[in-house]
This record gives sequence, C-alpha cells and structure tokens, in this order.
Amino acid sequence: MPASRWIVLPIFLLGLALGAAAVIWAPGLLDPYLPPALAGKTRAVTGEVVRKQREPDRLLFTLQSDQGAILVTMTEKVAEIDLLVAEGDTLTLALRGHEPFVTNPRLERVQKPRPAPGTPAPAGSSAPAAPTPSASPDAPSGAPASAPAPGRPGT
Repeated sequence: MPASRWIVLPIFLLGLALGAAAVIWAPGLLDPYLPPALAGKTRAVTGEVVRKQREPDRLLFTLQSDQGAILVTMTEKVAEIDLLVAEGDTLTLALRGHEPFVTNPRLERVQKPRPAPGTPAPAGSSAPAAPTPSASPDAPSGAPASAPAPGRPGT
C-alpha cells in the first residue's frame, strides 16, 4: 500500500496545477465561445470614435470614453465593422473593466451622429428628403403651389 500513495501524490499535484492554469487562462480563451450569461461579468463602456485606421488584416480605432481613451483592435469581421463604424460614431462595447488596449471586444451598440436641424442628410442615408412644394390642383403643371393660377388674382 505505501507505493500507491506515491502514485496518487503526482496525480493530485498535476490536477492542482491544471486547475490553477485553467482559472488563469481559460476565461480569456473561452469567453468568445460561451453564451453571454456564462462569459463572466462585463460592463458597457460607451464612447466616441475619434480616429479610425484600416489595415489589410485589422481595423484600429480610438474610442474616447468617460474614463479615458481606449485603442480597439478588430481582427475578425474587419470589412463589416469598417463599413459599420465611422469617425464620430458612438460605440458601446462590452468590456471586463476599463482597459486601454482591447482586441475583438463585443460591440453592443453603434449610434450614428444625428445631423443638426436644417443640414442635409449625407448621401446614402435613409433619412427622408425635405418636402418639396406641391402644385395646387388649379395651377398648371410645373407651377409651384404659391404662384397664383393664370387669370386669377393672387389672394
């Protein structure tokens, strides 16, 4: 029986070492594959994109939040995120805490800046166009609604 004790001790120590290593490295490796409920505690960090740079295999942008600047590096879905995010947009990221450098964080929300009243919407936006004056039924085609019909005095 004394020999079996010496077999159990290395197995116990190996299990202890593997458990400690899993606690340290597993959360970072497994978070992308776990559902949000099991991924660990994250908090939403919101900020404005102040600079964006596209490289062949990654997208970099600087996010200015209330706690400071964050350099975000995206290496997955680079083309899609490049089309979605522009300078001036407000992003909400799911982060574990305030980290100055993050890689492939989960994008919670992207908000485009709202144009000031009276400024035209940028080309390609889904904003409705400004209403144009319509012609009155009495006016000939092509005449604006504010012009009186021919032969009638303006009222």
